[in-house]
Amino acid sequence: MNKPTKANILRSFKTRKFKYGGYATLLTAIVLAVLLVINLVVDLIPMRLDLTRNKLYSLSKETYKVLDNLEEDITIYTVNPVNQGIPLLEEILYRYQSYSDKIKVDYIDPDRDPVKAQRFTKDDKTLSKGDIIVAADSGDDAKFKHIKSYELVNYDYSSGYTATPQSMAVEQRVTSAIVYVSEAEAPVVYMLEGHGETDLDADIKRQMELENYTIQSLNLLIKKTVPEDADILIINSPSTDLTDEEEAAIREYLENEGRAIFLMDFMKDQKLDNFNSLLKSYGVATNKRVIIEGNEEKHYPFYPHYLLPEFEDHDITSPFKSNTIFLVMPVAQGIDILETRRNTLKIEPLMKSSKDSYARTAESMENTKTFEKSEGDTDGPFNLAVAIKDEVFDQVTLETKVTKLVVFGTSGFLGTDLQGRINLTINSLNWLIDREQSITIQPKSIYEVPLNVTANTFRIYGFISVLLIPIGALVAGFVVWLRRRHL
Repeated sequence: MNKPTKANILRSFKTRKFKYGGYATLLTAIVLAVLLVINLVVDLIPMRLDLTRNKLYSLSKETYKVLDNLEEDITIYTVNPVNQGIPLLEEILYRYQSYSDKIKVDYIDPDRDPVKAQRFTKDDKTLSKGDIIVAADSGDDAKFKHIKSYELVNYDYSSGYTATPQSMAVEQRVTSAIVYVSEAEAPVVYMLEGHGETDLDADIKRQMELENYTIQSLNLLIKKTVPEDADILIINSPSTDLTDEEEAAIREYLENEGRAIFLMDFMKDQKLDNFNSLLKSYGVATNKRVIIEGNEEKHYPFYPHYLLPEFEDHDITSPFKSNTIFLVMPVAQGIDILETRRNTLKIEPLMKSSKDSYARTAESMENTKTFEKSEGDTDGPFNLAVAIKDEVFDQVTLETKVTKLVVFGTSGFLGTDLQGRINLTINSLNWLIDREQSITIQPKSIYEVPLNVTANTFRIYGFISVLLIPIGALVAGFVVWLRRRHL
């Protein structure tokens, strides 16, 4: 055995084995250094990817639009002890803060800081762990919205008395609260009563409240006039007519820049002379015939009088044209645009039936047992809804008064379980009051879709993981061993 002399040691540094080993060691060190640098740089980048199937942590474009329009600072407080927050909730709120410098996320611990919590516990309200407070930063008397923890989840009660979590409502609630605290006043919507009107669906009311509309009832036989704080008047499927006094009160309201939604259902032998007089004043009339769709692709299967409307270009219907949002218009009558009308009126169709549709009178509906086109039916297309804008220049005040109406030929779409009914209602309300931003945000489903693997797929995955990968590793190792044994 040779003694390790200085010459032998120097000679070993020049062998092919040392060179290959040195190269391998240097390359390994470089790779580790690069990975370390990449890890440090990535850690500094404020970017997170939401890889969940339902995008539970992502914000919608509606929320980004709201954040872009913020003019004052807003703080979102979570009610919990420090470092004991809910990870999912904190991740969603982080995205609000990272997107807008007007948003700050903080926490409140009522036990450790009762003074801080006192601002939000007025009127005997209490703060519970998991609650959210959205507050404007313009002083102690500034507006704030208290969101209870149970409001952050939508529940399904259809299975009986047990409430089943269905979807996340964090973004819905928080974005709505941001709009609420940043607006001067919440719009007030009055629902007309006293004529057999139908109440709004609970889901629509909930969405209206989410979008900060205050809903009140109005009986003109008692009130005599439409209240001054009324931003919108909704008349939903009346079955009896207005009195002359009521008609005069609504007409006065509309002439003074009023905003209203009329949902007029088809009813046999219905006499609504005063309602019809109001509508004719604004250039439209119901044609009192049921629309039947002759194109099978434009109606609900097997129900030709349940129409799938064609949407026209308008701010109210633009989301329906750009997104896959479904809407059914059951038992609708057409809205005729009168040829003789004031030149101050601008009437725009929102939805139409197809050119293959036709309309039938109540008498024909009773006498005809099929939906096939028959003698006396009138040809379409027909307007299913219209938006009306009346601009009148006031010679006294030298200002232009603007009145807006949305008229539907049916209220039946409100009773369906399709998301489109909510979108159409909210879009109409927002258009009426010139609200530029709509915050109709879809809830995020919390149901996990299982991965269904067939027997053949299972065998393929098994072959790859149990045989192919191990054999590949053995072959690669054998090749490396063959190359290195000659060094």
